[in-house]
Amino acid sequence: MRRLIPPLAVALALAGLLAPAPPAAAEHLAQSPQHRMECDSDQGGRTCTVVWTGRPRPNRVEEFTATVRSGDQVWARETLYSSTGSARTRPFVLPEQQVTVDATVKSLPKDHVGTPLRLMTWNLYVGGTINGQEKTGENLQQMIEYLNEVDPDVLFVIEGYGSGTKILDGLNAGRPANKRFSGVRLTTPEDYSVNGDNLWLYTKLKVEKVYPRYADADISSFNLGGARLGLPNGEHVHAFSMWTWHDLSANWDGHEAAVQNLYGMPRTKTDQQLLEDDHYRRVAMGKAILDKALPSFIGDDDAPVLMGGDLNAWSHLDWTEQFANARGHAGMVLPWPLTKMYTDAGFTDTFRHANPNAGRYPGRTWSTLSGFRSAPARIDYVFARGEEVRVLGSRTDDRRLPRHRDSWLDRPYPFYSDHGSVITDVVIRGKGTGPDRPIVADEPEHAPGVWPATPAGTPVPPAELSATASTYKPGAGDPGRAVDGDLTTDFHSNYPEVPAQPHFITVDLGRVRELSAVRFQPKLRYDMNGTILEGVVQASDDGTAFRDVERVEWPRMTAPNDVDLRGVSARYLRLRVDYGMGGASALAEIIPYEISR
Repeated sequence: MRRLIPPLAVALALAGLLAPAPPAAAEHLAQSPQHRMECDSDQGGRTCTVVWTGRPRPNRVEEFTATVRSGDQVWARETLYSSTGSARTRPFVLPEQQVTVDATVKSLPKDHVGTPLRLMTWNLYVGGTINGQEKTGENLQQMIEYLNEVDPDVLFVIEGYGSGTKILDGLNAGRPANKRFSGVRLTTPEDYSVNGDNLWLYTKLKVEKVYPRYADADISSFNLGGARLGLPNGEHVHAFSMWTWHDLSANWDGHEAAVQNLYGMPRTKTDQQLLEDDHYRRVAMGKAILDKALPSFIGDDDAPVLMGGDLNAWSHLDWTEQFANARGHAGMVLPWPLTKMYTDAGFTDTFRHANPNAGRYPGRTWSTLSGFRSAPARIDYVFARGEEVRVLGSRTDDRRLPRHRDSWLDRPYPFYSDHGSVITDVVIRGKGTGPDRPIVADEPEHAPGVWPATPAGTPVPPAELSATASTYKPGAGDPGRAVDGDLTTDFHSNYPEVPAQPHFITVDLGRVRELSAVRFQPKLRYDMNGTILEGVVQASDDGTAFRDVERVEWPRMTAPNDVDLRGVSARYLRLRVDYGMGGASALAEIIPYEISR
């Protein structure tokens, strides 16, 4: 069923010309005998959900699909299974454009819905040792606990690097026999003499066949390996772990281009030059994987193919015209060639399929350790191919489990690896009763917007400011660089000998001022060492007695952080840095704003 949401009603609602619904109520913008869209106003605009209602049928399950689109632009998409005669999609933000809802309902026998599978891909950063920096084994143990909590059916691992058997033992500890994992080391000895046993595959399914080593001029078992896995209903799937080359990654050049666009700086690389980065080994590897290796393993078998891995490449689906003005995209439209090769080969990018709004769900996976920077870098993927595959939900994880955040590991290593993980729930249609546990779902990161709006008030001119610091690198990190009005210069605490925190940087406003806000701009270079994560903003009239104004906790990103100072009158502002990345402190700019008169 295809249902057009009346453009006038949507336009009026978005313009605020219709009375908003009471908080506990919902407004029905469109209705039909089978589905309707319900919307409520919130700070992000109009949040809506598609609701299907019908009649439960004995021994039947309904497969309900809904896609919300504006022409070719998809904003929300979901597949649900219900035996109760009703279903409700996840909330989504209604765009300003006229939208249509494409909805279908298919009735299935309750024992012929399909086999549910939870797929997970993760680069473990040298087997959970944080590149050998964590030598106690506590991180690996916590990593195994996290994996058991996710409880994937198929786990694609990159950088197993000596921990593969320990992970298998940890996954199986205390498991009943019918829930135990098999572990397959895919990277063969002739391909890991230097770097280690890179690729592993773990699964609760029956391993029917491990595919032999494939190697040519572009790839080896260090880049691809897999197995045929049997499903409980007698069918099978093909599963592959993969990795492609990391040098000349968009993580570096794309971040720099986003910063340069956002702040009106000259570009180091054009958009076309950015796209050429994918051609440094990665495109050749992709061709070898898709055109040669996979056909050699699978032949004419049309069973579903599941792939997970670290491509070290951004997605062409994220950088379209639809999301050019999403936060961190800085107006760029970038048809990245490597990931497009996978969609051209019939694969579905399961995270973006389940979360089509790249502005709300950027899916950042790089880097949970060294910072997410300005542009959202999604480089880890779960791909699926096959007519009977249904994607139900997908999420990325980038924080330790709550029970692990009291560990000494949490501050320096907020996740168990430098990569976020990707988790996808699918159903392989056929015999089977369908989903048997709650479906994973990603959380929206922020409301759409190119960059945070400038704080209210008038910025104090840099010429009227001066700064001192308790620690700084003479010449290279003078505190005056934080108030010089130049985003390309940084204040930085002393190095290589870094004093213990807290660190302090104090700004003299020249005179007592009635303030409205202060903006702290992290340094904008790719190296985010010193980015401030925890601290206290303080104020003083005389530069000696300081009072606390607000405690702050900031993300590992280069977007500016604003603090509301309405009601604060002071000559001096001080930031006490309780924790910065690497134990250091760094800022590109501190910009105080005073109340406009």
